[in-house]
Amino acid sequence: MSARIRLRRTLAALLALSAIAAACAFPGRLYQVAPAISGTLRGTGLPSTGGRLVLVLLHRESPSLHERLSQPLRADRRFAFEPISLAVAGHEFSKFYRVYLHLRDGDWNRVVWRAQFSRYEVAGPITLDCDLDRPIEQGQPCQVSQPTAHPWLVSEGKRTYERLCAGCHGREGRGDAPATGAAEGPPPALLDLTRIAERRGGRFDRVEIAEWIEGRKLPPSHGTRTMPIWDERLSSEFERYTEGDELIGATLDPVMAYLEVLQRRD
Repeated sequence: MSARIRLRRTLAALLALSAIAAACAFPGRLYQVAPAISGTLRGTGLPSTGGRLVLVLLHRESPSLHERLSQPLRADRRFAFEPISLAVAGHEFSKFYRVYLHLRDGDWNRVVWRAQFSRYEVAGPITLDCDLDRPIEQGQPCQVSQPTAHPWLVSEGKRTYERLCAGCHGREGRGDAPATGAAEGPPPALLDLTRIAERRGGRFDRVEIAEWIEGRKLPPSHGTRTMPIWDERLSSEFERYTEGDELIGATLDPVMAYLEVLQRRD
């Protein structure tokens, strides 16, 4: 290889590195990374006086804090946070951001809701139904009202389903995965998740289905416990964020939204 060719390649590599460095140096364009979030708190777990709600926004792959919004707890227990927009630079390689809603009172702290948003799939305004007395194993204290109306929530549930559930229940939830051919365990017809509501007279009970997934309640159709108990697995991501507070519904609630969308209407 001639010295001239080597020089040209070296210059080309230096120009490429300079372009990448320049892209990372600029703040980038403004993206909405979290929608407007509102709701009303209820339940006996509320501070008697004072208290604050704190909304924390984190980049999924980075431990650094991107945004923190705080507001005092109102007498009527209503809350409303404005949408969050950030200037996303070239070095921010992930499109996902996580939001955690904290209820704080002095040193006391409880996370009551968690969600994940994509800057490429803008979420519309979110209304939360917050009941602090809701058993934690049945979902987060705050849940999205009308979950199936939110594509971002259904998409997150689909990703979790494909990673953890499709091996037995099939890619489309019809119970036709190769693993369902095993000699033991329920037949494919009972593994068909698209007919959960149909088998119950058109009723899709989120609490009942959540208990089954978590392993706290055994569906009669299963006979014996062949389905894994997912409670700890579904909590692992949240536990990396904070210790001392379980939030099973952080991953379970999106899965529930996806399962409800899968229900056949024919």
